Amino acid sequence: MTAPEVEILSRAHALFSGRQAVGVLDTAPAVASSPREGLPTAYHRAADRRRTELDGARRVDAEVSAILARVQRDHREAQRQTRAVLDAAHADAAATPDNPVAQRELLRRRAARLRAQHAHVLAARRRARRRLALLRALGYRRGQRRLPAPNSRAALAVRAALSRLGCPYVWGATGPDRFDCSGLVKWAYAQAGVPLHRTTYDQINDGIPVPRSQIRPGDLVFPHAGHVQMAIGNGLVVEAPYSGANVRISRLGSDIAIRRPA
Repeated sequence: MTAPEVEILSRAHALFSGRQAVGVLDTAPAVASSPREGLPTAYHRAADRRRTELDGARRVDAEVSAILARVQRDHREAQRQTRAVLDAAHADAAATPDNPVAQRELLRRRAARLRAQHAHVLAARRRARRRLALLRALGYRRGQRRLPAPNSRAALAVRAALSRLGCPYVWGATGPDRFDCSGLVKWAYAQAGVPLHRTTYDQINDGIPVPRSQIRPGDLVFPHAGHVQMAIGNGLVVEAPYSGANVRISRLGSDIAIRRPA
């Protein structure tokens, strides 16, 4: 066993060392209080609205708690997998090949361990990105405040794009189950009856330019010339990001161009 191999395997395992302490959110349903005699109707209406908001918040908290529990399980599984690979390397430490065949076999095992550790780290990162996308989606649901009118074309396009969360990115695809970046926004706006050009390089000329301070849900966001996203409000966008990823919610960038379809 060579020192570089142990060092590499140990660094990978250290990414998942320690214990993840995640609190549990209170998701108990709100207790309905009996109406108080003599209070105005407006009070009861306001109380009902507040109770509905609290119930919605608790449902989101329950989903957040479930995601965090999965994060903990992911962490423990990655810790177990990378520990097993490192233990196998330590167990191989006493191997002293005394012929070319044994030496090749030892090298094969070392290469296999490095590949396995690399695969474990990549899988953990993919799971972490999926959990983050789910949390951002919940944050979007919880924080909706400046959405366009429910039946506006922008709102219909936003809802259409969000309905595709989790669909895979495929270059050149335009839906309905796989998309590239421009294919997603074109498909979403088509559901609202608004035609857009096919490619990012043409879509950047669709509609009218909008300053960042006036961005609204449904606006097309261009972090660079070769990529387009759709604003959904609360500093977030929905996008088909790149090959190997799925349609997801991401944060709005700072250096962007924005167009509002007419």
